Amino acid sequence: MPREPDWSKSYFSSSTVCTWFYALAILNAIIAIVGVLAAVILSTKGKGGVVTLIPLLVSGGLGFINAWFLFLMCNRGINKDGFMNI
Repeated sequence: MPREPDWSKSYFSSSTVCTWFYALAILNAIIAIVGVLAAVILSTKGKGGVVTLIPLLVSGGLGFINAWFLFLMCNRGINKDGFMNI
């Protein structure tokens, strides 16, 4: 894997990068929640068939998984002590 250029170390601290990934994780989780809620609402109203519900549930599940990995990337990889030393 290529190394980070020296010029970017002066512009972006680890806490900045960690905060960015944390914000992306929150945004991804919100979008996943909206997808799952849309699937639930469509199924309770009887308007959505299986063809409509499956993609919403799959995208919601993938959104939650992606949000979790974005959080872990910050918590474990970028900032070895987690958010405690930001």
